[in-house]
Amino acid sequence: MAKSDRDKKIDAMAGGYLSAGITQRFTERTFGIFNDADQLMQLAEKWKNVAADKAQGHMFEQLEVVKFNFDALKKDSDLFAKTTASMGMPHDKVDILIKNGEEIVREAQAKSCNSAARSAFALSDAEYKEMQRLAPSDQFEKIKELLRKRIDSGALKAEDYEQTLRNIEESLKHENVSSSGTTYQEALNATDVKTAQDIADKFKLKSALTDMHESGKRAGKVGALLTGSISAVTGVHSLHKGEIEVGELLSRVAVDSAKGYATGYVVTAMSKGITYSTTYLLGESVARSFARSNAPVAIAAGVVNASKSFVAYINGDIGGEQLLDEVSHTAITSTSSFYYGALGQVAIPIPIIGALVGAGVGYFIGNMLHQSGLVALGDSRVVKEAKERRYAVQAMCLAVIPEIQKNRLELESYLESYFSQRKNDFLASFCVLDNSLYSWNPDEFVLGLEKINNQFGISLQFKSFADFDLFMSSDEVFEF
Repeated sequence: MAKSDRDKKIDAMAGGYLSAGITQRFTERTFGIFNDADQLMQLAEKWKNVAADKAQGHMFEQLEVVKFNFDALKKDSDLFAKTTASMGMPHDKVDILIKNGEEIVREAQAKSCNSAARSAFALSDAEYKEMQRLAPSDQFEKIKELLRKRIDSGALKAEDYEQTLRNIEESLKHENVSSSGTTYQEALNATDVKTAQDIADKFKLKSALTDMHESGKRAGKVGALLTGSISAVTGVHSLHKGEIEVGELLSRVAVDSAKGYATGYVVTAMSKGITYSTTYLLGESVARSFARSNAPVAIAAGVVNASKSFVAYINGDIGGEQLLDEVSHTAITSTSSFYYGALGQVAIPIPIIGALVGAGVGYFIGNMLHQSGLVALGDSRVVKEAKERRYAVQAMCLAVIPEIQKNRLELESYLESYFSQRKNDFLASFCVLDNSLYSWNPDEFVLGLEKINNQFGISLQFKSFADFDLFMSSDEVFEF
């Protein structure tokens, strides 16, 4: 049997909540890049009154960090970089730390001067022992050439130059993650507050879009697996009953899996977009809380499900009444799923599981509320059908009531006439019985009983006491 529209709605909801938990790490990293971008703007504001060729060194470090972390997001790497200045250590001999969780995996020293010679000299301090040396990418080849010449010439700092040459990089990198480098001019331009703002906004947008796409792809796989599995189970059941052929089963599973992938991708990508949009409207802290509440998933799933109904209406597959019913159902179940999902996460403090269980309960409660008509955007289809049946029954009753009243009057008249006569007959018979007792006349008593039995169409076997006495003296069998 094919899946109903309501089943597909809960598939989208469940897949969305499951994918939100699976892709939460992308959201956290993206918010980290937002912080790095904000730090870039703050540095530009902080050093705006300092000569640009002096301030650009701070911008150079932060640009490399932003670029490195963005590349880590794209490659789904656990690596991330932070400047020691942003960590409250502006005078530390290390400029940039590359970390994997809490573990420091690489230390880097970054120097950006207005010439390759100055950058080479600044990077060759003995205290930077075996640190990664980071220079402007446009000076990189020239710096290496200068270092080789100074080493070959036997300069006093030859050993320091050798160490610099051994560790110098044109971009911040570790393993397969790289910043791709920053030129001196880029760092110099970033000292302008407006330019820094533009760069920060660009990286925020790029990281948000990257998260939406990468999370969407993973959610699509989850959705395809979820809907494909359910379709396979129901299809095998139908196959066993002989309702479909193997070819139709395979086709149905393939189509449902493709739809599940598309729905999972769109729901998750949209939920991420909603999360990042709230950053501009409500601030980052509120946006983080908003994302953890799973509200974006509920909203996105609701929008996607409602959009499907609108598309079906535009294509002429459903009418306006059914459109209103489906949109109403989507709104109520989405809202209920959100609130119960949050409650479930509190009641079951296991990542993903609590929210998923709560959302499932919320969906079914919302579905019952909608079906009952207690909460709806207009009457649900079930309520409308019940009302139509009620109106039909009411019309029938109104038509039958006068006839019932007429028949009742006739019946009451008949009963009154019938029972009044029977009443008189019974009273007369009881009087005969009473008199027979006072006079001790058995035959009169039998006569009274005969009259009462006659009212029910029955006659006594014995008409007098003498008949009864004669029977008792005979050999006849007594019958009740």
